Amino acid sequence: MEGMAKENAGDYFVQLRTGWLALVRGEYAKSSAYYQKATLIAPNAIEPRLGQIRALMGMGQYKQSEIAIKALLKLDSKNYYARSSLAYGYYASGSYAEAEKIYDGIVSDYPADTEMQIGLGWSLLKSGKKPRAKEIFTRLIKIVPYEERVTSGLHYSGK
Repeated sequence: MEGMAKENAGDYFVQLRTGWLALVRGEYAKSSAYYQKATLIAPNAIEPRLGQIRALMGMGQYKQSEIAIKALLKLDSKNYYARSSLAYGYYASGSYAEAEKIYDGIVSDYPADTEMQIGLGWSLLKSGKKPRAKEIFTRLIKIVPYEERVTSGLHYSGK
């Protein structure tokens, strides 16, 4: 597919598909480059930006992914994947207060999303806000009682 991508440098779909194939093979740097080419071809398209975020996150490049996410959010301010990736990136890099803000906004939009609630709970816990974290984990333990992140979160929040 890479040969086809070189031969069709101006073809959005070919660049996008080559980026996806590199992503699933774990070739994150190549994937990011192809998604960047697709973005240059179609600057308002959301899908190559999402792919590039996945590639950057796969490489652990949280600062670069933050830049890509913020550019995407200018086009689509409520994009779930972008917002959840930004929250995770902040959390993974130790910016717990920033992660909390993003997770909190997502949970407001998707109150039944247990993954985002878990992220919010852990962000609160890491920020030292144990009482609010405990509220979240106490509610979650009823919904997902065998989820290790919930049971350990409840434990560390002062069960």
